Amino acid sequence: MKIEFTDEQLALLKEVLEEYGSMCYDEMFEYKHIAVDAEEKFVRDEYNALADAEEERFNRVKALSDYIVKYEDLMRNV
Repeated sequence: MKIEFTDEQLALLKEVLEEYGSMCYDEMFEYKHIAVDAEEKFVRDEYNALADAEEERFNRVKALSDYIVKYEDLMRNV
């Protein structure tokens, strides 16, 4: 299977991934701050778990973004 993107589509895809990755990153730190400030252990545990999930999501988005950049470079050299 082969998928081809226009330059505009690639630019938009990279922009969307960057924005979403940034949102995940910000949420991760927001959850961590809430966890640090929480008095009850179960609240800390829940917010730490949410932060871990956002970190995992951020890492997956970053990996996809890196792949798109490699794809773009490859297609420019064809």
